[in-house]
Amino acid sequence: MYDVRRALFAACACAALAACNNSASGAMPALQAARMQGARASGVIDLPEPPVVRAIHGVARAALTAQINPATGQPEFVYDGMGGVAPTFDIVPGQTIEVDVTDNLPSVPPPARIGLDDGMGRNGTADDMNLHFHGLTVSPKPPGDDVLDMLAEPGQSLHYEVHVPRNQQPGLYWYHPHVHGFTSFQVGQAGMSGAIVIEGLERHYRGLASLKHRVMIVRATGLGGDEMSLAPGLGGDAIPDSGSNTHPCGTKDGLTVSINGIPQPNIVMAPGERQFFRVVNATGHKTLKLAVDGGTLEVLAIDGYALDTYPGNPPIQRVPSVIIPPAARAEFIVTGPASGSAKFRTLCFDTGPDGDPDPALVLANIVAPEGVIAAGRSRDVSAAHTLLPNAFEASLPPPAARRTVVLSENAKHFLINGKVYKMHAPPMFVVHVGTVEEWHVLNVSREVHDFHIHQTHFLVERIDGVVQQHPIWRDSVVVPHERGKAGAGAVTLLMDFRDPIIRGEFVFHCHILDHEDAGMMANIRAI
Repeated sequence: MYDVRRALFAACACAALAACNNSASGAMPALQAARMQGARASGVIDLPEPPVVRAIHGVARAALTAQINPATGQPEFVYDGMGGVAPTFDIVPGQTIEVDVTDNLPSVPPPARIGLDDGMGRNGTADDMNLHFHGLTVSPKPPGDDVLDMLAEPGQSLHYEVHVPRNQQPGLYWYHPHVHGFTSFQVGQAGMSGAIVIEGLERHYRGLASLKHRVMIVRATGLGGDEMSLAPGLGGDAIPDSGSNTHPCGTKDGLTVSINGIPQPNIVMAPGERQFFRVVNATGHKTLKLAVDGGTLEVLAIDGYALDTYPGNPPIQRVPSVIIPPAARAEFIVTGPASGSAKFRTLCFDTGPDGDPDPALVLANIVAPEGVIAAGRSRDVSAAHTLLPNAFEASLPPPAARRTVVLSENAKHFLINGKVYKMHAPPMFVVHVGTVEEWHVLNVSREVHDFHIHQTHFLVERIDGVVQQHPIWRDSVVVPHERGKAGAGAVTLLMDFRDPIIRGEFVFHCHILDHEDAGMMANIRAI
């Protein structure tokens, strides 16, 4: 098989050398951090945050360029002259995000440029570019959140206009490329991603207005160790493993884990100070189990939706740790340790005997050096962000249909209902706008999968048959792996197709990105 990654790296070599002389795209992470928002005192640099884009006259505008970072040889976003930086869009419901994306990646020569639908169903190659606005209930039609037909080749640009509805739930979302066949390469391995904050969460928890807010994008970049599978075209097919994860949590993964581009940064907190952490899991296939040494997390929102959005749910869950699979988000309050220091960690997570290793790691150091003022985002809560009444805060109507989705693997592919994804195949399901459906998602493989659907959220009703006492709205959820005689892992989801804004064709897939690239995706049409 022709190695697309090798072709891309070879094609970019000259461009990378030239860029070193006249572009900020080759900046190392420390330099990038200095140009981002941060604070320094007593020799400690606080965790920086990406620049923030807010709306002017109702529209938040930004221009992104995709090009090669000469220091790493991998693609990156360039924003406002800063390489490896993607801005955070800070939006009030009812405003619009406008993004111009220019593809300056070096062209991959034939035979790697194999057309828009090869045997793996890819809709492009490693030098193509587009965007997905993950978690937002927005239109799947161009120039909106269209990942099926909007695609820029080298030298081309795309213009996105994403109209955020007035009833969009306040919370944390994100954006990233979605070139099928190369999402693991561009998003996971290269780390191309940025955050979206929808304002108004103070409506659910008034005390937030007085807290320091931090947006944290967790990435795990690089190619990984020998145990990691590669996306198709990036050195080989993503062939499912067979019992490679012999340690319950894995022993290594060979990836560089960072927050906002910084490995193991410092998070400055005074003892007893409460801060609001907003965490995006932007990794390709790491399930994060977040915890603070000796502390409790006060979880307020998952996947952009406050916990008490659904009637009867408590507004806060106080837990020792919170699990967020790839693509998911968690928003929670952390209290500064009395000792003045602690570790912010991801604990080991068992992905199953055929899964990728997810070892325990230190994500950041919580510190309180004398005289340091932390660098979190300032808050402007002078304007009342009033949300329109919405259907998420009422009991759901009876399901209009019931469907079964089976996630499986064979020697070469990852499948949904026995099918490998084909970009231009008829949609697997046709759903009716205005309805709710009950989906039973079964996992008959020996590793976890991460179910995600575009354009909408679902309510998690049961996990492995256990009714959830407080069901919450999500757009990504771990589907447990098969357990021998115990049978398939299973989740039961109430899929919400009531909003007419979602009319059109979009996708659902496993958000473990090498699984998606190797076929675990399907089209769905809302009519």
